[in-house]
Amino acid sequence: MIMKMRESKGFTLVELMIVVAIIGILAAVAVPYYQRYIAKSRLASLVWPGIHVIETNVAAYYSLNASFPASSDLAQIEAEANTTYFSVSMAGTAINFTIKAGATSTNPLYALSGQGLTASVVANTAGAVIGWSYSGQLATNMGLAGIQ
Repeated sequence: MIMKMRESKGFTLVELMIVVAIIGILAAVAVPYYQRYIAKSRLASLVWPGIHVIETNVAAYYSLNASFPASSDLAQIEAEANTTYFSVSMAGTAINFTIKAGATSTNPLYALSGQGLTASVVANTAGAVIGWSYSGQLATNMGLAGIQ
């Protein structure tokens, strides 16, 4: 009963280590993209509805009064918006949104806390609001910068 070593079946240690290294590299590339995807989806579901309500109210205010609201009118403008996860301030024709900080267990947007987004009015030559331009750290990190 002489066994030949060449006929044994299976993988060598070197082959297994190569597979483990390839899986490690793929995971190192995929995890940051996955985390960004999760942050972007939470932003879309928790923050964007409130931002759009505020933008719509600013545009309605402008159409009724032919001027942009002052900071003192901000409470009326954001009354219908769910601002649980962000705070709002105004500066002229720009609205600043900042993600609120909080404990990781209570804030699903903890990874984005403190980051800000500025929505500036884009108007045509007649002065009508035709869109919004986004800037700031949050807009850059989430790929939202520019006119939307």
